[in-house]
Amino acid sequence: MTVGIKPHVSKVLIDAAVQYQTIDNFGASDAWSMDPIGKHWTEDNKTRVADLLFSRERGIGLSAWRFNIGAGSEETDREIIRNPWRRAEAFKMSADGEYDWSKQAGQQWFLRAAKERGVNTLIAFVNSPPVWMTKNGHAQPDPSVGSTNLKPGYEPAFATFLVDVLKHFYQEGIEFQFVSPINEPTWDWNNSGQEGNRYNNDDLKRVLLEVYRQLQTSGLKTKISAADGVEITSLLDDDLYETFSGERQYSSGANKLGTGEYREYIKCMLGDPELKEAIGHKIASHSYWSDYDKPGDDRLGTLRELLVANIARYDSDAVYWMSEYCILGADGHGRDFGMDAALRVARAIHFDLAAANAAAWQWWTAVSKEDYKDGLIYTDFKKPGDEQNILPSKILWALGNYSKFVRPGAVRVSLAESDEGVGLMGSAYIHEGDRTITAVFVNDSDADRRISVSLQGMHMRGSVSVMQSYLTSEEQDLSRGEDIRAQADGALEGIIPARSVVTWYGQWDE
Repeated sequence: MTVGIKPHVSKVLIDAAVQYQTIDNFGASDAWSMDPIGKHWTEDNKTRVADLLFSRERGIGLSAWRFNIGAGSEETDREIIRNPWRRAEAFKMSADGEYDWSKQAGQQWFLRAAKERGVNTLIAFVNSPPVWMTKNGHAQPDPSVGSTNLKPGYEPAFATFLVDVLKHFYQEGIEFQFVSPINEPTWDWNNSGQEGNRYNNDDLKRVLLEVYRQLQTSGLKTKISAADGVEITSLLDDDLYETFSGERQYSSGANKLGTGEYREYIKCMLGDPELKEAIGHKIASHSYWSDYDKPGDDRLGTLRELLVANIARYDSDAVYWMSEYCILGADGHGRDFGMDAALRVARAIHFDLAAANAAAWQWWTAVSKEDYKDGLIYTDFKKPGDEQNILPSKILWALGNYSKFVRPGAVRVSLAESDEGVGLMGSAYIHEGDRTITAVFVNDSDADRRISVSLQGMHMRGSVSVMQSYLTSEEQDLSRGEDIRAQADGALEGIIPARSVVTWYGQWDE
């Protein structure tokens, strides 16, 4: 640096008076690894994993946990789902059989561990109906089953099964706030090597309305989460999809089968008064293939802007959840414990929150044994007797820059930067109940960025004299850095290092 020349300082303005969505949660799912881990690992090692995921003191403090209600492929589908970590048990294996609540014991261990550590949103989700309810007797469809693998007229039996499971856990002291009866209905799932099922829009409506009807009479407070489409583009109305892609309509997945529509989920659900009531004015989607932008294919910005506009067509008060994501496709191959994958994920989180107004953001599988970018934590354990190694990724800690500090009930507020487009992304949140303000910055450039943050719109709350800083980088894992102290003019100045995710977190003074 040339002596006497001050480094450039980017001005950042946080305006607490300009407010957007309320944050519901940050989460991950237990599919399917938590069952073998929960069954076979030592208490010490299971506890360490649970702490990394759920504890704010020893980990990233997830505030949501997705519990997979299995279909029974562990007993019926070993020849077609050969990876044992992609099969699941079921609590009931025949129409006239008894429930066996000892099943999915490993998952149940982590479900209770999440609750014990303060996770306040529990979501039960289903990949396939129980095998005895499917047309082909398996937990995945094949080309012969038509629009869906659920047997005709089995919507009431399926809903009863789900309500029975929810009631059982409620009686055990574990209340699920949401149930997701259908997962990625968009996909055909033929011979997929894991549990799954497709539903066209008519199938989907029959299932969701029956589940809603039975929930209404169950005495439970559990709400429905849907539609959990595989990607944002599957949600869009045809005209908006054409605006984005140039194609007349979304045609991926099961749409190619000729067995009905598997698209336009915003119109299908929020545009239908019955379904809008059933799903509580909330729509959930996965965000696969939506984490990059290319010339003419801006998925980080334009796609999310279209999503927001599309939702507003039918329900300006509807809440959007991003309910599943990992790095997918060719880019997903190979574990990445460094910042390349972490920065890609942090960019996706930023744009889902700041452009799509997502109220929730949920990762796919919490622990992975695969050589793929699908885990927050990795292990090489595959069977009893293997080493129970625990390998946290930088993705875990980058997600923690959000989940540990942006707590349920926080409200996203305006954050504007004077030097946009130079590698720094930021979003800000206030939590009235905790009297906290949080700013998360993602610097995916190769240069440090010095910023000066000014706060306005805080006159009814008080001033902020100091903020704690937490850094995730190649060298640091959500590590406490230097405190950021307000200057004479009230501004807070500090450095966001190159290729890092940084959280500033503080309380306002009385």
